[in-house]
Amino acid sequence: MKKMNPMFCLVWGVLALAAPARTFVHPGVAESAADIARARQMIAEQREPWYGCFKALESCWSADPDQRVPDYPTVLESSRCNATIGQAGRRAHDLALMYRLTDDVRYAKKAVEFLNASSHYTELKDVGTGPLDFGKIYLLVSAAELLRFDPNWEKADKVRFAKMLRDVFYPQIRNGDIARFGNQGLFAYRGALAIAIFLNDEVKYDRIWRYLNGLPHRADQEPFASGPARVDDTPMQTSEFQLDYRLRGHDDTVPDYGYDEVLAHYIYANGQSQEASRDQGHAACGVFLYVDLAEMFRMQGDDLYRACDNRILAGLAWLIRFNSGGWTPAGYTDDERAATFANGLFYRARHRSGRWRSLQPNPWPGPNFGGPGAPRECAYACYRRVKGADREQLAWLKRARDEQNAANGGFETWGASPNWFYEWAGWGTLMKRRE
Repeated sequence: MKKMNPMFCLVWGVLALAAPARTFVHPGVAESAADIARARQMIAEQREPWYGCFKALESCWSADPDQRVPDYPTVLESSRCNATIGQAGRRAHDLALMYRLTDDVRYAKKAVEFLNASSHYTELKDVGTGPLDFGKIYLLVSAAELLRFDPNWEKADKVRFAKMLRDVFYPQIRNGDIARFGNQGLFAYRGALAIAIFLNDEVKYDRIWRYLNGLPHRADQEPFASGPARVDDTPMQTSEFQLDYRLRGHDDTVPDYGYDEVLAHYIYANGQSQEASRDQGHAACGVFLYVDLAEMFRMQGDDLYRACDNRILAGLAWLIRFNSGGWTPAGYTDDERAATFANGLFYRARHRSGRWRSLQPNPWPGPNFGGPGAPRECAYACYRRVKGADREQLAWLKRARDEQNAANGGFETWGASPNWFYEWAGWGTLMKRRE
């Protein structure tokens, strides 16, 4: 793997500085118009594996046009998001997607029922991991994108939904989560980016782009959190995999500090993720959340896939290689520059949140490649066409895509029950596969 130019991440993001006012592309959250057109053609031709994935979507409980729409509350606690915006988003998205693929108005009308029933939240209560949980609004926004120009959704209802996103959800997720593992803040940023696109809000959109690329905020944008974190010198808990420190607060000596959600801080130069010393389910989730973020940016004309020398691909390859069981660290280093994908050194990173230091990768509870709905198809389709993508790293991604598809009926599905309705838009073989 090539050594990364340390200025690459900064220069890449600075290119957005002189950008004119943006014209947003719709739909542009989970699927694009090109994705829909390609999928419709494959369905018409009954070509595999696209057609098999479509039939799985069509028969899935979430896409049933006769299902009942529950009554949802107006006040939402973060602990209830799986059962409310998570499930409603899963259903609304899959129904809206079926409508765009078949033109059967029954699907559109039922998707609109879920969107309207989910548009009356007036207050969010954080009782734990609020940014992560409220970021689960992502799938409802994805459904709204698919129906934003559709006459089956009344204008007044669209306006109410948009106002709720702007005034109720966005303020809760706009800053990620600087005090926890990176995937939790990335859930928040994915939801915030979806909202920015749906609202045609260039300031919000560019602020997320800048933060993830480690750039300072613009003068017309809210500042990012300062830092660094203040923690005890002695860890409060130790294990063979990581050290845990007690968080005492945050200093303001470094403006726009950049915490663990920033690309260069979440996936290190060797491809190791910030959560590699945690359980592999969370580690996989965080890396694949970056694929979702990169795909949204791609549909809007910005390339996060190639940022930091194809850093997301390096993260996917490291994750897949480790979870495939054929790799253990060749040694350990405290210097990020000394650890590469090729030499196999494990970087014992001190996390930007200040709360953890990685010691070695944690194999618990067993291999994880993101689950049946993770966007492997999407990542492979994009990186296969990126000139200069590392072939060895791409081979690991293809291996995971092919093996996981074979284990799940031949294609990517939506995810898994009982509580993970919200993780991925899913159906990637149908919507993102290009070969």
